[in-house]
Amino acid sequence: MRRPKQMYANKAEIAKIFGISTHTVYRRVEGIQEEIGKRYNDYAILDNLISIPVFADYEKYWKHLADKNLKKYVPPFDMTEVERYLDKRGVRWA
Repeated sequence: MRRPKQMYANKAEIAKIFGISTHTVYRRVEGIQEEIGKRYNDYAILDNLISIPVFADYEKYWKHLADKNLKKYVPPFDMTEVERYLDKRGVRWA
């Protein structure tokens, strides 16, 4: 039986999963919090746990989301697309 994929991780785990510094994770989480209610739902961040798919999506599009002119060209958040993106990058999140 397959084990379900881990959906949430703390900031240190996110840094390890994506191979980035914890400082970068903190900056990205601030951006994710600004997008809650717009791009992401209220479950993007639970207590100190961050949704891995939401983080991956934001990591991919953060520059575009921060620019008011480019933001309109970012495709809507799609969980299936994010899972494919994570698998393509070889990110281990299970």
